Amino acid sequence: MGLTIVLEDENGGAIQTLPKELQYDEFENVKLDDFILLKYIDFYGDTTFNTLQLDDLIGDFERLKPMNPSQSEIIQQIIDLAKKCQDEVHTYIKFYGD
Repeated sequence: MGLTIVLEDENGGAIQTLPKELQYDEFENVKLDDFILLKYIDFYGDTTFNTLQLDDLIGDFERLKPMNPSQSEIIQQIIDLAKKCQDEVHTYIKFYGD
């Protein structure tokens, strides 16, 4: 089970979708409450982050990366997507849960 991550425009149109899902079953041993924004990701619903939140989101994923080496590739892709979102106006990162 995983999260689909999409860079979207202001109308909810997909600009870029990551090819792999972020597997949330590997987060069982991670205390998400210790993170600024990761604790708000709804694994069973949808979660949207705007450009004002991206510095914290990137920081959370940078901290998470060494904790989940099996997911380091997708985590880096999320970081890169968030940085791309920072460079474009009226864009959002959306996590689609199951």
